[in-house]
Amino acid sequence: MGYIDVKAREATVTHDADEEAKRLRRQRLRSAAIALGLGFLVMLFYAATIVRMGGHQ
Repeated sequence: MGYIDVKAREATVTHDADEEAKRLRRQRLRSAAIALGLGFLVMLFYAATIVRMGGHQ
């Protein structure tokens, strides 16, 4: 993602490699958090299923 340099009085979009690296890091962290949350829900549903099936036998 870039930004527009307002003081230059022209619409020059400047890209910063450091900003891109930060964006990719945030994206990876967000993806990891979503994966962990999904894994937690899967384990929770699995445990709930085992508990419910165990009570009927």
